[in-house]
Amino acid sequence: MMKTKIAIGILLVFAAFVIAGCAGQSKAILGEDYKAMTDEKLLEYFYRLNDEIDKQEKQTGPSIGIGVGGFGRGVGGGVGIGSGGTAYTAEDLRQRRVEVRMEMKRRNINP
Repeated sequence: MMKTKIAIGILLVFAAFVIAGCAGQSKAILGEDYKAMTDEKLLEYFYRLNDEIDKQEKQTGPSIGIGVGGFGRGVGGGVGIGSGGTAYTAEDLRQRRVEVRMEMKRRNINP
């Protein structure tokens, strides 16, 4: 029972690190000042935004979940299989892409 709790705890910590890593990359991209970029860097930035949006919203593969729980003296467990789904929508990245697109239009840059 104690080993199961430890294993679940480790899985939760790992999941938190994965989620934080994805959010950290988005914040790094959003932290860049696109108005101060050269035309070439702005175009590169536009494509990086597209890649990050695609990566965050792509279809994920099948997922398997394992659960263990207890109530009183009883212990139960279960296994679930999901078809997968989309990750969260990257609305902040989409908004930045619109802003960059407008800046590119102002500079007469076509992707």
